[in-house]
Amino acid sequence: MSIIDAERDGIEYYYDPNRGGRGRRGCLVYKVPCQNCGQTFERIAYGGSSTYICPTCKSKSKLHQKEIERAWFDVIEEKGEARFNKALDAIEKQVKSFDEYERAAKIARKAQDKYGSVPEAMVAVELIRLGYSIIPQQKVGRYRVDFYVPKHKFVIEVDGEVYHKDRFKGEREARIQFALGLDVKIIHVPAELIVKDIQKLKKVIKSQLP
Repeated sequence: MSIIDAERDGIEYYYDPNRGGRGRRGCLVYKVPCQNCGQTFERIAYGGSSTYICPTCKSKSKLHQKEIERAWFDVIEEKGEARFNKALDAIEKQVKSFDEYERAAKIARKAQDKYGSVPEAMVAVELIRLGYSIIPQQKVGRYRVDFYVPKHKFVIEVDGEVYHKDRFKGEREARIQFALGLDVKIIHVPAELIVKDIQKLKKVIKSQLP
């Protein structure tokens, strides 16, 4: 079928005694035009219904795809970094001295892409400053919690308006509680409270824990 298709489509071909496959020596070689650049390249098979791209164009396509992926990653990275920087700016405006936050900010920045909002990033920094070892976006069953503090057995959920309107929040909470155990406390902190005064987080935690 390759010869018939080639002759029908005007594809040049020749016999090469040095090529072959499946234990055979010698085969027909087809000069196939590249769909992208139009340049011909050699193949040992040809089908009229197929489209062909030369190795050079394939390499360029793969490189272009990698560039697109890199550019998209940079966008995500920039968003995470911008969000985290806004969180630091908000904290700095609230506290008398930002010096005590420097170390916590440096540690929290390592996971900056995991914080879904500015208030979440602020909470991450504050929890670390208070001495807690946190796991952001901890997977619990089919859900994720904003922050899990396993050593002290509590979870921090930063709640926005969407949470308050979510009619499935009771079921979600129950499943998370069951998965983590009844001895783990789930603490909900309103995002607006964090935005107004991050240092109130300590009081909220203490009021919820035994």
